[in-house]
Amino acid sequence: MTPQTSHSLATQFRALSEELCRFIEEEGLAVRPYATPTLPYFFQLDEETQKEVVGRLSDYLNICRSVYKEGHQLKESSFFIRKALEYYGYEYNPNLFEFLRNGRDVGEFYTLHHTQFFRTLNYFEFTSYTIEDIYCRQWIHLYQRDEEISQLMFTKITTLVKENPQGSLYFSHPHVLKERASLERIELHINGHHISCLRKDGEVQALTSIISCEAEYQTT
Repeated sequence: MTPQTSHSLATQFRALSEELCRFIEEEGLAVRPYATPTLPYFFQLDEETQKEVVGRLSDYLNICRSVYKEGHQLKESSFFIRKALEYYGYEYNPNLFEFLRNGRDVGEFYTLHHTQFFRTLNYFEFTSYTIEDIYCRQWIHLYQRDEEISQLMFTKITTLVKENPQGSLYFSHPHVLKERASLERIELHINGHHISCLRKDGEVQALTSIISCEAEYQTT
């Protein structure tokens, strides 16, 4: 990796993350783009991964802009998700929107490698992490849940992708998801978790997750 290329990507990431934070603030929430402008977690990534991160963040902002262009707000979760599905060109389970029961349900898209690349605005109500944390650090370093629950979820999701990609599953086991590496130590009490496949050209390319949860702060 050349220092010049890496610093150019970092400059892009700073600008994009700051723009996203402005969008979020306009909707009444406060999120930090990064803890320090030196972007330590971004610079731990190899150049290819840095490019992917900048691309994912750019895609997310493009979806945000498309929502505003049509006169809607990002806090309109159903519309936000529809624009994301349209942007990526995904086919999805027709029951997906039935699980967005209220404004507290959080919608997310994940790659098959468990990397989050889309989330509804209210996700930012339930996290104390920065944009850099979310895009540059692995999920397992940010959150923890009971290992037995994790294994059960992994097994069910693997079966869904392989055997029933046009179906969905509802994970009804209440559990706690904890922030590992934050001052606030937010605990998310997960009450229900709907998961289905996102397909393109007949192949599963991603997963969508709708979570019903409540947050509890553990600041000491």
